[in-house]
Amino acid sequence: MAYSNNNKNSYGNNQKPTVKHSGAKTKRYFPVSGPNKGVEQTLTSGWRLANRELISIRCVTTSKSILSDKGWLGSIACTLTNTKTGVSAFHWGTMHHATGKVVIDKLAMVVNPKAKNGGYAGTYINN
Repeated sequence: MAYSNNNKNSYGNNQKPTVKHSGAKTKRYFPVSGPNKGVEQTLTSGWRLANRELISIRCVTTSKSILSDKGWLGSIACTLTNTKTGVSAFHWGTMHHATGKVVIDKLAMVVNPKAKNGGYAGTYINN
């Protein structure tokens, strides 16, 4: 019996491959200029497809970010940019220091670089 692939994908005949609709990652760095020169900063960036438009999200710690007893940082500066139209919006958020997860309460949005699918940026339900 010979193995034949017949150039079929592994998703079957009528199924399409799953496509990610969001992602996130985090990075720690030391700025070389500006007011936070030499102070460790945390940048969490993410992206999300919304109505066929790409939304870019950048959240960074500021000089006002203070670590709480539970490991959360307040005063995280978050900028959301629609890459198609160029419209930007600024919001404040909170960040979990160990994971880099950012929560923007005003938008009911989370940017989680440690999600099981490789990162998630999107809405959350607050019960």
